[in-house]
Amino acid sequence: MLSEEAFLRYGDHGFSLAPLWRTLPLPAGADPLALYQALANQGRDYLFETGHWRDGEFQRAYSVIGLPCRERVELDEGRLRHWRDGQLLRELECEDPLAELARLRQGWTAPHFSALPPFSGGLFGYFGFETTRLIEPRLRRQPRKPSGLALPDALQWLSLDLLVLDHQQASVYCIVHESTEATAAYARGQRRLRELCERTRALLAEPPAPPPAFAADAAADPALNHAFSREDFQRAVGRIKDYIAAGDVMQVVLSQRMSQPFAADAPTLYRALSGLGDTPYRYLLNLGDAQIVGASPEMLFRQQDERVTSRPMAGTRRRGADAAEDQDLRRELLADPKEIAEHMMLVDLARNDLGRLAELGSVQVDELLTVENFSHVMHIVSTVSGKLPQQAQALDVLKSTFPAGTLSGASKVRALEVIAELEPHSRGVYGGSIGYIGWRGNADQAITIRTGVLQDGQLHVQAGAGVVQDSLAEREWQETLEKSRLMLLAAKLAAAARQEEAACI
Repeated sequence: MLSEEAFLRYGDHGFSLAPLWRTLPLPAGADPLALYQALANQGRDYLFETGHWRDGEFQRAYSVIGLPCRERVELDEGRLRHWRDGQLLRELECEDPLAELARLRQGWTAPHFSALPPFSGGLFGYFGFETTRLIEPRLRRQPRKPSGLALPDALQWLSLDLLVLDHQQASVYCIVHESTEATAAYARGQRRLRELCERTRALLAEPPAPPPAFAADAAADPALNHAFSREDFQRAVGRIKDYIAAGDVMQVVLSQRMSQPFAADAPTLYRALSGLGDTPYRYLLNLGDAQIVGASPEMLFRQQDERVTSRPMAGTRRRGADAAEDQDLRRELLADPKEIAEHMMLVDLARNDLGRLAELGSVQVDELLTVENFSHVMHIVSTVSGKLPQQAQALDVLKSTFPAGTLSGASKVRALEVIAELEPHSRGVYGGSIGYIGWRGNADQAITIRTGVLQDGQLHVQAGAGVVQDSLAEREWQETLEKSRLMLLAAKLAAAARQEEAACI
């Protein structure tokens, strides 16, 4: 715990903020979603959970509960808006909103302590797919199609008060930040921290509530609206193959959005989705008038000090009914020349993306053509990493890697132009990234796939398929349906649980 003298000294060292924290024991069976619902879930808050597979076992890493954030920054093409406590502080017309975000971030600084987890405060939010137009000027020459969703291209919260559940160490970090410039800040921060710890300790002491029983047969399948008709999607696949045959592009990821009525709430959807299988990233962002819920298997990039890592994931098969069928499908996947060629193309693209920023000669392929199993599908995954120059920042890495080649294609800029031409809407949140950028520049950004957007009583889900020269249009259509199946099943389970709850009242 920082003393008041040490706290104030950080202001003399140029830090505008400093953290105060305490650590509590994390009891077995603690429910991060229940904690989130009790402490946050008011709007301007989030739940972000990470984990990884090791020796066939899924290991939970961290659950970050971002308490309501006072400040946020919204980015749109040519515009930045800075909000505090619901009031618009500044609206700036600018050529490069990402550069303006970087300048704002320079004013939000806090020391990082090795005793704290990798993310203990900083920026958290999403960069939507149309952030590409903020990065690549050439894309702004094309007319922009509406997304059909009332969301900014990118939204970043200044996350200062949070709980971090460290599942490996069985610890809960209660963290608040205060300004180092205010004389009463230390006492105020201590009071707020004490209140947060007392409330958290009381919640952790409560016996865990039994999880809801999800039964899919209790709810009818709602009508699903496809933004792309099957015929138009297949015609678009043909158009992409024409571009490929002409040497204009090598691969394009074509996606479709599916929408349906949804009467349950975001936490119920999150719980249903979590019950369908473990995945490296899970998140719930409550924007107030919209919610984003997802379970992404794929990393855009992770920055840890001077090391940056990307994990391209391309090549998909359904899961088998048992281990033997899983093994057969794995062999089939790795023997499919189309899948291997597409994956290797995207590994090369990841190497090129990191190579634009990393030190010369430092980019390497750490892992090539491994197959990872998820609840409903298996994917081919590779790992690419590089060493960053000292002056590189997380937003620089974002510009070099965004969007993922697995969500765009190759060559990337031309693929993005083809996507903008052929898809009926701009993508919005889908295909971008969700995650954090911490105080010392460390970052973890998940690719926004297997994700639903809840707005105005509708659930919007989007999925894509990589189109190459020998693609079959019907197969690519079916791949988008397969990739969306998990979220749509979770929605059905959530709706059934809500109906059951209403019937018991």
